[in-house]
Amino acid sequence: MGVKEILKRVFTKEKRVVLCGLDSSGKTTMVSFLQTGTFIEHTPTMGKELNTMEVQGIRINLMDMGGQSDFRDLWLGECAHAECVIFMIDAYARERFSEAKDELWKLSDVFKKRSLIVLANKYDLQPTASLGEIIDALDLHKLPSFEILPVSCKTGFGIVKAFMKIYYKLTGKQLRKKISPKAVTVFDQGGIPLTSSSNNDILQGGLFAAINSFVKESFNSELNQLKMGGNVIVFKRSKNLMGSLILSDSDNIDVKEAEDGLNELLCHLEHMCPEIERNQLDTEKLSYLVEQYASNLL
Repeated sequence: MGVKEILKRVFTKEKRVVLCGLDSSGKTTMVSFLQTGTFIEHTPTMGKELNTMEVQGIRINLMDMGGQSDFRDLWLGECAHAECVIFMIDAYARERFSEAKDELWKLSDVFKKRSLIVLANKYDLQPTASLGEIIDALDLHKLPSFEILPVSCKTGFGIVKAFMKIYYKLTGKQLRKKISPKAVTVFDQGGIPLTSSSNNDILQGGLFAAINSFVKESFNSELNQLKMGGNVIVFKRSKNLMGSLILSDSDNIDVKEAEDGLNELLCHLEHMCPEIERNQLDTEKLSYLVEQYASNLL
């Protein structure tokens, strides 16, 4: 073992998180989304699987528990030694709420001392249960404390917000984004804007027109930054798409993080929309995916 690895282990604090929930609720899918930035199909987890992530000096050991009935007896022992428990529920499968409630309440003694975060997954489907409906169905209001958040481990909706909440529960510190984009736009190879998402009205007038003009002229160029009107526009290209992020020039911008975030979005879109290769892009689907994923960027 090298010196760097030894020091890394010495100075890295470790935290343990247990992720449980019924089979097919999306537990392993969430773990892989955190690791890859996109949706990947998975076979059911057999028993349990340990995944490790390092975030700002904290090593998070995330134990993904198999959700099939044969493995649920393992949950209690693992949860008893965790600093935080995540319970994943399929918000679309109302017919399994009673089963989920029974399994959750088998762990109720753990929640007297451990933080519980309930993730209501599959909010990309309709009609999903509201958070209030899930709280009532699982009798969550009878627990000492809990937090519940909507996510989609397929589209990425709410994933970053959920992880920031988990990080806070583990450390007592806010995990802050280094960048705060004002808007994201996705273009095709011809520089035509396909869809945009923003947290204000910045995508109007001269600025948006200038960005469109720039993209049309430079899809294949190496230029990846443009300053205009107190804003920095960061560009990134994938095989079939181009994206832009608008950030305030007054911020201490981490361009690499902006580029990485935009690249993850484009790779996610390429992965989720294989029809792009056949020139059969469904712009309505693309717009929905950008809107869902943008919850992690804006």
